[in-house]
Amino acid sequence: MAGYWERITSSRLSRRRAIATAAAAGTGVAALSMVGCGGGGDGGAKLGEQSGLIQRPQDETAKAKTGGTLKTVRTADVPTGFDVLSTNNAQTLSVATLAYPRLLKFKAAKYPEQPSGESEGDLADSFEISGDKLQLTLKLKRDLKWDARAPTNGRLIDAEDVLFSWRKFTSRNAAAQDLAYDAEKSAGAPIESISSPDRNTIIFKLKQPDSSLLQLLTSAAHFFVMPRESDGGFDPRAEVRGHGPWILDEYRPSAYFRWKKNPDYYVKNRPFYDAREEPILPEYAARLAQFKAGNIWTDVHGLLQTDIPQTIKDVPQGLVYQDDSFPTGVSSHIRFGYEGNSVFKDERMRQAVSLLIDREAFANVVHNKDGLAREGLDIPIAYHTIVGAGWAGYWIDPYNEKEFGPNHKYLKLDIAEAKKLMSAAGYANGVDVDLIYNADNNYGATYHLIKDVFAGNLRDGGIRSRENPIPYQTYYDNYYLGYVRAAYESGRVKGFNGLVYAAHKSYPTVASQLFGTFHKDGSLFQGLTDTGNNAHLGDPKVNAMIEQIQREFDIEKQQALVKDFIRYMTGKAYQVPRPVGAKNFGVYWPVIRNIGAYVTYPGGNAAVESTIHWWLDQTQPPVKAS
Repeated sequence: MAGYWERITSSRLSRRRAIATAAAAGTGVAALSMVGCGGGGDGGAKLGEQSGLIQRPQDETAKAKTGGTLKTVRTADVPTGFDVLSTNNAQTLSVATLAYPRLLKFKAAKYPEQPSGESEGDLADSFEISGDKLQLTLKLKRDLKWDARAPTNGRLIDAEDVLFSWRKFTSRNAAAQDLAYDAEKSAGAPIESISSPDRNTIIFKLKQPDSSLLQLLTSAAHFFVMPRESDGGFDPRAEVRGHGPWILDEYRPSAYFRWKKNPDYYVKNRPFYDAREEPILPEYAARLAQFKAGNIWTDVHGLLQTDIPQTIKDVPQGLVYQDDSFPTGVSSHIRFGYEGNSVFKDERMRQAVSLLIDREAFANVVHNKDGLAREGLDIPIAYHTIVGAGWAGYWIDPYNEKEFGPNHKYLKLDIAEAKKLMSAAGYANGVDVDLIYNADNNYGATYHLIKDVFAGNLRDGGIRSRENPIPYQTYYDNYYLGYVRAAYESGRVKGFNGLVYAAHKSYPTVASQLFGTFHKDGSLFQGLTDTGNNAHLGDPKVNAMIEQIQREFDIEKQQALVKDFIRYMTGKAYQVPRPVGAKNFGVYWPVIRNIGAYVTYPGGNAAVESTIHWWLDQTQPPVKAS
């Protein structure tokens, strides 16, 4: 890889610097291994040269103290309300993860171990899959209570709540297509029916085996259970009556959330602290200022790493955490529209888009790779395919040309080759296309920065984008979901012409991600076509390859199938994935303890699997000044 970058021309370097000058701020992510920071400079010494810089997460649960209020932040309000059975909107899910249970949860790993993806009971006490893999039986815990407030009044949770929730989820929630079989809408999904022989038993009958079944039921982006009183007893869009670690105590739209811990939560002595405060601050600059003032204690930098060195200097008491692994999700990506006279019906034009993405520039603008290196801070990067670099065993490094094969070239910058392809497709003088994206701030500032990087890259190659920002709900319903088959065939959505810049949610397995996004029956199907027609039906070869991956339970065989799929999809260029994944840094105030000590699985619920073990040491900054 080094040899490749040594051949970068000076003009490209100038272009990278120009892009970097336009870098703006981003949103927050969690991280794992720990870096302690001392003073703001040591006479000009590099940050990475400070003594005692690298620390390791330690399980300090034995020293845990109870009490206190965690001060964190939300980057967006919840415009679609709190009813997680009706929508899988990311903001609604962020409320559900604190307040509502799932049937299963992921087993957290204690650092330095990594989570295996094994499920354990949340509402379930035990579960069993039949030998033919066509039935899943779950036994529910017998003494779990709903919220003590009316109308649930501390009632015991039972199978009727699960049945009610499943019926509503499958009739209203788009995410149900990943789980619930329907001959017309989701013929590739596994679960055919649900029943309950008694108040503590749930039986799922399967239409077909699915290697991701348990992980999908464990995912924090799919099926939650709500009390049946939410059907008329209270308004689930505006109120929360759950059984999670947190109870919604107060909410003011566009202002803040305040939560108090659930005294009836089944995990005893958790959470450790009494409350959490979450002001809603869509603007990154405001979040960063409040963090530096000590009014927010959790990281606010996230994917965008530009301000990390200065924050370390401005908050010398802080602790810097670095991810232990690369992300599994590709998140931000470009997808294509196929309606009317779309130029992207021609795969050469899609390939040209992929060839125009400057992945090294992306690493510097978004992840501040060179800037961090100047401070002696190493931020490893990896280059995504349609499968994120964090999926070890499934991902193929595009720079491993022998393993990847000839299609590796489409994941590397080559403006000259892109222009050749465009000329062969009849667009030697370039082309004007619509670039459709979410206009609101609920995806974080990094989303808009990446859009600017993508637009600049494409413009350099002659693909001139007419920016078309769309308010979130309209964007999500009509463009993000513009090729979901049932909606398209009903006429509710009509696809689009041009490019959509989008962001993915996390999936708990590679197979479920591929099904959810690239299979014609997936809940977030992007639309793709090998002929230029009927994009809502997908590419038959893609559909068949995904179904084979779903049904394969042998891990090594499944990994081999996924690698073949990556090679095929990269050549077809049906999606241009987020170019780079990195082991990012994040800064936290030391009042929070146990960060990184427990690690959850991709697609899991950190609120009940890892951060539930956080506690507050109020002798530490910023509660007590150093």
